[in-house]
Amino acid sequence: MKQLVEKISLWQLYILIVCFQIGSAALVGIGNEAKQDAWIAVIIGTFFGIAIMLYYLFLLSKVPGKNLFELLVFCFGKWIGKFFTLLYVIYFFYVSARVLRDFCELLVSTIFEVTPLEVISITMMLVIVYIFQHGLEVLGRTSEVFFPYVVAFIVMTGLGIWFSGEFEISNIQPILADGFKPIGNALFPQLLTFPFGEAVTFMVISAYIGTKKHIKKVSAAGVFTSGVLLAYGALIQISTLGVDLKERANFPLLSASREISLLNFIERVDLIIVFFVMFGIIVKVGIFFYGGLKGLELITNRPYRSMTLPMGSLIAFFSAGISHNFVEHLKEGLVFVPFFMHIPFQFGIPLLLLPFILWKTRKRKKESSS
Repeated sequence: MKQLVEKISLWQLYILIVCFQIGSAALVGIGNEAKQDAWIAVIIGTFFGIAIMLYYLFLLSKVPGKNLFELLVFCFGKWIGKFFTLLYVIYFFYVSARVLRDFCELLVSTIFEVTPLEVISITMMLVIVYIFQHGLEVLGRTSEVFFPYVVAFIVMTGLGIWFSGEFEISNIQPILADGFKPIGNALFPQLLTFPFGEAVTFMVISAYIGTKKHIKKVSAAGVFTSGVLLAYGALIQISTLGVDLKERANFPLLSASREISLLNFIERVDLIIVFFVMFGIIVKVGIFFYGGLKGLELITNRPYRSMTLPMGSLIAFFSAGISHNFVEHLKEGLVFVPFFMHIPFQFGIPLLLLPFILWKTRKRKKESSS
């Protein structure tokens, strides 16, 4: 099978990691179990996230040039490796449908209140399908254009709340009132699996980086940057809304931004929040979608571009029917997904890969030396 060579730069990788991990995490809020210390939990989780990312890259570095699925075949053989690949394909497509549903719920509840959710879902997937019809490089180049706006809007939202006088420092006090136990509850399984453990998809992306020399430093910097921005967002949400209101709000950052009022002129900056969240969602859904497509490419031995439209249609369909309402969608994401989806695919199988990779690479070295 003839494949087109796809390459993205280290700078594009950095941007994709930041936008990917901000994605839906900025939308729905994270670290609620830690109460007013959620921002501390996010900072601690960031360092775990860096370790997780470096572990994934370590596995890839042992067999250079291979992505996650090729690594599975290398370690477990053709049939078992393809079976695990199929499981990852299902996982990646399922998560992409969930993330897409997050954004559809945001638009339906805030802007397009009379628009059917299915219309928004189909429209978003058409954009993503169009991007990957032209390759991974298009997503990388698009991210370079929008990345400065995403970061600027996040920072400006916090500054707008500060200058509006809605920033209440008392809402984040007392710090560590109940010790580190609530932070531990927030870290596992929630923060470690969402968003940091979801970087397992970059085991597919990292094989297509043009320059491998500084990939670990760039990836760690991307996780660190996203962690700082998420902690900043959590701090804004808690200080503006308070712990109770933050937990009850479906979209806490959007609720906090509505408190901005400057000079009796700059108000209701909801559209700005929706804009930067939209691009983060496109990146996150796109990367999960791409991961699933590359898995199907290995299984079927067909170019993934030929499957973008049919699989994109299925994801749009499942995102609308994945749950009956947003409450059920959130409950499923908090109870079922972390334990039965995230932990096995983010930690279970990658940990299982380690002894096989070490054994296979050592065996190959002995054969080459003899």
